[in-house]
Amino acid sequence: MSIIAIISDRPGIEDEIRAIFVQPGPGPDVARVPLSGSKSDIGRLIAALPAGGDVVVLVGPGLEAQRSLDILKALDQERPDIVSVLAAQADPTMLQRAIAAGARGLLPPGSQPEQVAAVLNDALDVIARRRVALGGTAEDPRKRVLAVVSAKGGTGKTSVAANLAVALATAAPGQVALVDFDLQFGDVEYALRLKPELTIADLARAGDRVDSTSVKAFLTPHPSGVFALCGPARPVEAETLTGEMLGNVIELLSKDFRYIVIDTAGGIDDAALVAMDHATDILLMSSTDIPSVRAIQKTVEALTAIGLDDRQWHYVLNRSDAKVGLDSEDVKQAVGLDIDLSVPDTRIMTLAMNQGSPVVESDPKSPAARAIAGFATKFLPAPVESGRKLGRRSK
Repeated sequence: MSIIAIISDRPGIEDEIRAIFVQPGPGPDVARVPLSGSKSDIGRLIAALPAGGDVVVLVGPGLEAQRSLDILKALDQERPDIVSVLAAQADPTMLQRAIAAGARGLLPPGSQPEQVAAVLNDALDVIARRRVALGGTAEDPRKRVLAVVSAKGGTGKTSVAANLAVALATAAPGQVALVDFDLQFGDVEYALRLKPELTIADLARAGDRVDSTSVKAFLTPHPSGVFALCGPARPVEAETLTGEMLGNVIELLSKDFRYIVIDTAGGIDDAALVAMDHATDILLMSSTDIPSVRAIQKTVEALTAIGLDDRQWHYVLNRSDAKVGLDSEDVKQAVGLDIDLSVPDTRIMTLAMNQGSPVVESDPKSPAARAIAGFATKFLPAPVESGRKLGRRSK
């Protein structure tokens, strides 16, 4: 079932949208979420949205800009199964803020019906592709697949990925898988001080003989509640792992785990592309040095060109307070993305990595640990007020 839910205070907007989809055969259901007088009652709005089906939320028209952005951010955090579209003036600043808040598209005032239909249909197609790729996601909209990527090595990806997985496991023990897609020189096992008996190469070779019940036999448990799928024992094994095999691994794990965190190799290789293609969220990482920032600029352009801008992007700046000539504001302006996680440059992170003890466990009160733990809450389902669910419109 496809649904277009509208959050707007403009009278008759649902009839306008419904008329656009008049065609032979059934179109999407269209309904409006009632707005209250309170500008802070976002929880009730989200609680009123359908819990199942392919849902696109049109935010606006007629809402104050900041309120629209607040709603988009809440949807991004609490309902990652939904794709949102913003109806607002399409100036460059608003477009950038809307994308950072999680919007899939932007419809300016006066858009022609065919443009409105194209943007909303594109959003519905995005949901359908995600559902096919992630299997169980439609049954549990809180499931997330997070691909941690960087155009250059040495940005601290593995450390951030491992700490994020452990932070998520604090709230969801046994429901987090950390997967090493650095197929030649992966460090996940060292980041968590593990001794895996089986690796991703063994799981990929097992193929159809493994199901969601037996998959944990290939994973290495960590005391935090994370299950790790470590990289191959020998670099030569990476040559046998095809993109199809890696995609099957993600789909298999998605049936059994609520959160999958995928650490990738430095650079955008085939394994990283598979991870991003199956991801709900892409964590783009850089540090504050100029080569790293330039590389992430090119990465953003490349991912947009190949259609991966329909995932939720999160910009992670590591060593954010390093005195190397660029500060956080410089980096933000250069990249064109808000910084979602800023990890300070401390000895603690390096020491924790070398000891195989994630900083969120070994020193949870440190600035780095607090920053990562706070970021992890973005992916946890937040409690919302109970409210009336949006029903299907009458035929």
